[in-house]
Amino acid sequence: MDWLSWLRGILVVALFGWLFEALQPASAMKRYTRLAIGLLIMVAVLHPLVSLLGVRVPALAKPFWNDADVQGLLQQGVFLQQKEQTDATASYRTALARAAEAAALGVQGVQKATAQVSVDASDAPTSAQLQIVVQSAGPATLQAVRSSVGTALGMSPGSVRVSWTEGGVGP
Repeated sequence: MDWLSWLRGILVVALFGWLFEALQPASAMKRYTRLAIGLLIMVAVLHPLVSLLGVRVPALAKPFWNDADVQGLLQQGVFLQQKEQTDATASYRTALARAAEAAALGVQGVQKATAQVSVDASDAPTSAQLQIVVQSAGPATLQAVRSSVGTALGMSPGSVRVSWTEGGVGP
């Protein structure tokens, strides 16, 4: 490092320090700003001198991380992303099941409804399976449940599978 680039580096640090200090409003923090700027100027002055003397600072000679650490962090990030996606899909599926149950309970004659909803890779509902308890099951009631749940989930009523128990007694 030649002395002109060294001097240029010191002047750049001093100029940016002066500019930063001039832009800062008058406050109690101004003295801390001056301290930080002074330390930066000292580092700019001492860095070439230390390198001229051949003194090596071990903490500055090696990087703070290695490739194994970076790869481990990347793998951990991928794992956390997959876990977050799985958790979000499970929460979405649960919310869809609750919506399907509420839609089925809105149909006249349905006393209880339990739903399971399947979703595909795009998180769109593909099928719904309901176990319902009805007062009297007929084709009209089951079709009304299929239609209501299909509308609530935004899918065709044909994708809704309903099994039923009449008045709490098995089919």
